Amino acid sequence: MTQPVLIRAAKPETFTVERDYDHPVSLVFWAFTDLEAKQMWYGGKPKWEVTHHTLDLTVGGWEKWRGRPHGDAPWMTNDGFYLDILPDERIIHQYTMTMDGKLFTVSQQVLEFASKGQGSHIRLTEQILFIDGVDHLEDRISGTQGMLDSLNAHLDTLPEKQK
Repeated sequence: MTQPVLIRAAKPETFTVERDYDHPVSLVFWAFTDLEAKQMWYGGKPKWEVTHHTLDLTVGGWEKWRGRPHGDAPWMTNDGFYLDILPDERIIHQYTMTMDGKLFTVSQQVLEFASKGQGSHIRLTEQILFIDGVDHLEDRISGTQGMLDSLNAHLDTLPEKQK
């Protein structure tokens, strides 16, 4: 018997990325909750052309982002909805991503924050649906790792009085 070929399908995946930072949990958490701070490390300059970024990090609040890598790359959006926030401990949100107006992923993400010595530890777990044949799990993992590395690099540049 021949297996059916699904042309339009949603493929589920799950991944986890963890990082240790030499910065206190309160500072790492703040970098996710403050729009100005987040714009410094999350899909921002100099690598991205961002035309829109808003953030209302409250339960029921939204984050909306629109941008693309510099050059002639396709426009992307990331529209998220916050489900649970425990300051300095956890953020749970759902988000969709589009490329040139076409939905290509739907995700639920949990960010967990913990103290580790004088610094902190973050664990990001994402459940993702790749839509209609778009399956770039390795790219999503790599992008998430790069994002968390950019966060650390940004925190390293902050003046001592902000830390």
